[in-house]
Amino acid sequence: MLSQPAFGRLLRRLRAERGLSQADLVGPGVSASYVSRLESGGRAATATAAAHLARRLEVDVDVFTASDDTDRAVALLATGMAALADGDADTAVRELTEAARVAVEDEPEPGWQILWHLATAHARLGDHEAQREVLRRLRPLLTGRGMDVPESHVLAALAECDRILGDVDSAVLLAREALALAGDEGAGRTEALLVLTAAEVEAGRFTDAAEHAGLALARTAGGGGPQRTRALWTAATVHARRGAEEESLALLEEAVAGADARADLLAWAGLRLAQVTQHLRVHGTLDPQAAVRFEEARSALRMIGLPQHLTQAQALQARIAFHDGDFTTAAQLARAVVDEPGALGFHDRVRTEILLHQAEAADGSFDTAVSELRRIADEVTRSGNLDLAAEAWKALAECAVVRGS
Repeated sequence: MLSQPAFGRLLRRLRAERGLSQADLVGPGVSASYVSRLESGGRAATATAAAHLARRLEVDVDVFTASDDTDRAVALLATGMAALADGDADTAVRELTEAARVAVEDEPEPGWQILWHLATAHARLGDHEAQREVLRRLRPLLTGRGMDVPESHVLAALAECDRILGDVDSAVLLAREALALAGDEGAGRTEALLVLTAAEVEAGRFTDAAEHAGLALARTAGGGGPQRTRALWTAATVHARRGAEEESLALLEEAVAGADARADLLAWAGLRLAQVTQHLRVHGTLDPQAAVRFEEARSALRMIGLPQHLTQAQALQARIAFHDGDFTTAAQLARAVVDEPGALGFHDRVRTEILLHQAEAADGSFDTAVSELRRIADEVTRSGNLDLAAEAWKALAECAVVRGS
């Protein structure tokens, strides 16, 4: 199908040539106002509408078919974006992958938009390897073309992918590049600060992380919306890693209060999981309100329906069982999570693996569990994930203390 505004221009020309009014084209599912929006380029035509219009105009429907690869790519982009808006990430990936295939190589328009939305679709599905690959293809389309703000967003997204996949050194470098390119642009600069802070936390650079988290909080102060919620969440993570547990809980409570499930159900649920996790760290058990928040999060994740999101709740359920002293159940739940490939990001998966071996040690399989904890500690230390390494070494030391007693 021809893209807009090409479709609208052709429709208007064909109608005028036949002396017809917009009302003359009305039919099932096609109103006069719809025809007007088509002609002005404000709406994309459906295949059904195109077929009806072709009959009224007494032309072959093929006249509305995209005549070259660029038109076809734009049409597929529109379809993919509509699928994303409807929450159908699988269809979006399929349509946008085809759009990327037929788009003219090295042309920034519409290529960068296609790849950006394709990367977003992969992210919705939790496939961060595929997301990173697409973003790496996208970056050269923007570099050196005076498109600093879009390039900053791409670099921030790449940094987030690298962090999730465990490459924290690369994540820090990319996030710094994103921050430099963003300039004073509001949303882009805040996004880069948040991504940089998250990477610095995992790299164990807590002083830098605290500074950047503070800047993000200052930039979003007095406002609401998703970025304010993320700034609070990110700052809470920094406080927790620095041992300021109660301050972290207070920030998470503020973030939960401001989150809108209608705007982003996944973030709404994720915040509740983060709050329950922090509540466990501080109090060692769940009070009634925390238990309600956990069930709210699980219900929301079931509605979303993607396995990797349900796995996040299962990982927290394993942690709850561990704190309740049910080490057998904790080990079983954690093992199921760890054995599910790609279900969690690198850091969440390793933290769940640490929990698994802690539960195994407490349940009697001490020697094997300690050996695995030492392996994990060595690996994450070598990879530069110093915050994660500290957790692994701490778990190993705690096992030794318990064994000694």
